[in-house]
Amino acid sequence: MTSFNITFEYLNKADFSTVSSVIFNILADNMEIIAPTGNSREDDYKCWNEGVIGGLKRDERQIILIKDADSIIGFFQYYTNDDTFMMEEIQFKPEYQGKNIFRKLYGFLIPNIREDIKFVEAYANIENHKSIGILEKLGLSRIGMNKNGHSFHFGGNYSDLIKWYKTK
Repeated sequence: MTSFNITFEYLNKADFSTVSSVIFNILADNMEIIAPTGNSREDDYKCWNEGVIGGLKRDERQIILIKDADSIIGFFQYYTNDDTFMMEEIQFKPEYQGKNIFRKLYGFLIPNIREDIKFVEAYANIENHKSIGILEKLGLSRIGMNKNGHSFHFGGNYSDLIKWYKTK
């Protein structure tokens, strides 16, 4: 049995350029299987990178690096807005999927989320059945679609997410 030394750390936003290609490649490798864009990887990287850099200018937007020893094996991007916790992106290398890292991430994350948060939202690509299943296990419900119609919009009570974490 393989043993992992999983740790989590908030990305220092000033260091984004040093890890951007690593975390983008994890995302791109996963999305090539789930929902390929049809664009070149270079074009996808440019678009993604510009969006993330713009988002990181906001204090409430954060990226958590997920590591095994010193190697980045995934990341989680989120933001808080008013009373809502928005889960934007969570990606792991395939060999780390299904290893309860998601639950461990929430053990790290929950103490760092503001206490006045009441709601949680997320999107999942309509072809990403694994993510859809996870969001439903977390107690979120489909509340709509994104504007391009490629992703389901999920929403729920933040307290249900806390209950999910505490019951397993």
